Amino acid sequence: MTGKYLAATAGRTSHLQVAVAVLAVTAIWAPAPAAAAPAAAAPAAAPSQAPSAAGVRADFNGDGWADLAVGASGESIGDAFAAGAVNVIYGSATGLTGNGNQLLHQGLLGGVAEVGDQFGSEVAAGDFNGDGRTDLAIAVPNEDVGDADQAGGVQVVYGSAAGLRTTGAQLWDQGTLAGAVADGDFFGSSLATGDFNGDGRADLAVGVAGETVGAAAAAGAVNVIYGSATGLTADGNQLWDQGALAGAVEGRDRFGTSLTTGDFNGDHRADLVIGTPQEDVGDAADAGAVNVIYGSTAGLAAAGNQLWTQQELAGAAESGDKFGDSVAAGDFNGDGRADLAVGVFNEAVGGVVDAGAVNVIYGGGSGLTTAGNQLWDQGPLAGTPALGDWFGRAVSAGDFDGDGRADLAVGAPGDDVGTVSAGAVNVIYGSGSGLTAAGNRSWDQAALAGTPEKGDAFGADLATGDFNRDGRTDLAVGAYTEDVGDHLNAGAANVVYGSAAGLAAGGNQLWDQTALEGVAEQNDQFGAALAAG
Repeated sequence: MTGKYLAATAGRTSHLQVAVAVLAVTAIWAPAPAAAAPAAAAPAAAPSQAPSAAGVRADFNGDGWADLAVGASGESIGDAFAAGAVNVIYGSATGLTGNGNQLLHQGLLGGVAEVGDQFGSEVAAGDFNGDGRTDLAIAVPNEDVGDADQAGGVQVVYGSAAGLRTTGAQLWDQGTLAGAVADGDFFGSSLATGDFNGDGRADLAVGVAGETVGAAAAAGAVNVIYGSATGLTADGNQLWDQGALAGAVEGRDRFGTSLTTGDFNGDHRADLVIGTPQEDVGDAADAGAVNVIYGSTAGLAAAGNQLWTQQELAGAAESGDKFGDSVAAGDFNGDGRADLAVGVFNEAVGGVVDAGAVNVIYGGGSGLTTAGNQLWDQGPLAGTPALGDWFGRAVSAGDFDGDGRADLAVGAPGDDVGTVSAGAVNVIYGSGSGLTAAGNRSWDQAALAGTPEKGDAFGADLATGDFNRDGRTDLAVGAYTEDVGDHLNAGAANVVYGSAAGLAAGGNQLWDQTALEGVAEQNDQFGAALAAG
């Protein structure tokens, strides 16, 4: 794929949005380039959070309808180019509506919007203070902290009856947590929420993919901040790296590139999944791995932690596969335990380079197990594996047909629609025996509002939530390099609603900033990150 991607993004291994090529700022978030098809860079994506043991739902005003937060990490605030912003769109009986929508940036939250901060590169929702209204964590990965360039930060905005409030926001960095503030840590590389200690309040996991561990540069780490009656607190916070877990600390692994949560053993406490897509497996460089840390009454604990690679699963660990670049949890077989989907977007299918695949690992009484694990690619699904499809670049789970079993949405942002590499999303439905090809469908903008265009990156990010409260999950699909009018890479997001038969085109919506607070401008990259529930 060529065209808009190359003008708007750089290859990367994190789910953070990189700066546009024209941005005159030194060393904006751009770690080691991802392996990609010849003459192409892999499109950016963001991890999607599945509901955890805490039943996280992005309902910021507590009215019972899920809401949607959309990152626009390239948004300029005044003269601050790529300072970043987040649009918030509220749910209603008829689905998402522009009524009361908000535009958040650091200038409104007690901080300073600065050039290249990329506020909104990642977003995650959770009720950190247990008041019944969801709160929003927003990554600011390029935030300077003191003299430390691009150490990173995370802004937390709390919910209220009127929606997210600009007062009382918190800005977290490693200065008040375990670990140390350092250049290029990129605290906020990824975000996920879940109730790790089972106290009824969501906790926040923050990827720090650039963290140096001992002498291992960019080995990566994850900070965990726990919820309380007053919101997130530094009390009992944890810093995790592979030194305390299965695996080994190695330079440039970027442990913490992706995160998700789910209750894999059914003990009603969330467990944490940490993607390390640059992990070497034997002689296979950047084959990728995933660590799983299980929850307990005292929070996340090293006991029983697991390290997963494709060596233990269907498929094979091969150089450049990037297993773990995206992760999502959902109960695909309805047994009451979450299962794990792991994106392998650079997987070769047959002789087709970077066609992409997804591994699925099922939960059990003692956690994730190899029994019945699956490897999905587009071969048995709607669509055809093709060079640079990047099937698995984003994954998200939700019950689209309301049958009590989660279904899996898989983004393939390089997929061709006709002759145009515009991007698509495959949906695989759950059953009593797990995910099955029966009834699967590939969605693209040809069947929805909007027009498939070269380099739109439709499917680069995904999020799920019940926006009209009909008991069926709806799907939000980011297309962050969508052109809006004459504004290149302004970005958009499509929303497809669930029905008894699964996702249906009826009533689908196309959102961009022309209908919201803010202005659709070149390189805003609205849709680079999504959070719902």
